[in-house]
Amino acid sequence: MINSTGKLDKRDLRRLELFCEIVEQNGISNATHTTGLSQPVLSNQLIELEKSLGITLCKRGRSGFELTSEGHTVYRYANELSSVLSDFSFKLKGVQSTLTGHVRVGVLDNTVTLKNNPIPQAIENFYQLSNSVDITLEVGDHTFLSDKLSKNQLDMMVVVLGEHNVNHYAHVQPLFYEKSRLFARQDVADEIIKKGYSLSGQRINIGGYSARIMQEILRTEQYDDVKLIDGWNVESGVILTLAGTHLSFLPTHLIDNNHLQQQLVALKPDQWVFSSEFSLVLKTPKNTLTPAALAFYHCLADLSPYNAI
Repeated sequence: MINSTGKLDKRDLRRLELFCEIVEQNGISNATHTTGLSQPVLSNQLIELEKSLGITLCKRGRSGFELTSEGHTVYRYANELSSVLSDFSFKLKGVQSTLTGHVRVGVLDNTVTLKNNPIPQAIENFYQLSNSVDITLEVGDHTFLSDKLSKNQLDMMVVVLGEHNVNHYAHVQPLFYEKSRLFARQDVADEIIKKGYSLSGQRINIGGYSARIMQEILRTEQYDDVKLIDGWNVESGVILTLAGTHLSFLPTHLIDNNHLQQQLVALKPDQWVFSSEFSLVLKTPKNTLTPAALAFYHCLADLSPYNAI
């Protein structure tokens, strides 16, 4: 939105970029292929841009896609802006070699198979900034990483936070998400399905930041004999589920991308499912980061799907 000083915010800059792509692809439908975004998302971003600018950029309907006179003007200005930004990026390369420092990053475990995890690309981009930077990754569970961050042994961590501990940190930036579903071993799943998806008598791993969500999804209060196990360690959950003794909510990507998909089945995959939001977490305000740590922060945040809309 254009603020009182007449400046566009970051979202509008991204919308202008999408608008140019829509124009160059001669319509929203064609632009879905080049942007990777759905037609409803592109349409919504175009509407939001029009609201922000206070003008109609194009005519769209059965007659096809056509720019208004204002749309032609905005398209020309947007291309000029893109040229300025490209020139700025080129100039930055002249100072990149001055960036030095070591960054310590904590990453929650069992995320390597998640397709929309931007961390590997962020690391590659970070090393392209300078030959004088370095990064150390610590991979572990939330407790391990939080302890390291509290002792200033990490500059930042990428974890899932529960509602109760979001306010414990000075800065939290959403990055990406993963979906978890309720899994059972194949033979156990077959029996549960035969019983109309009744969970009566089952041991279910429920705990951690999403315990309340899990219980609400499964409506565990309707059972008198369900045993809720207070545990939310992904790897232990996989082992217990493979044993056939427990049911567990597990990240879908972890199961689908290896041999486990031959042994474990997601029960009611469209209903017994929830999303976990991964965030980039700082103990202190962002402006206290070293130049190298701040550079990596931006490498990671700029790749977040949340910044794509």
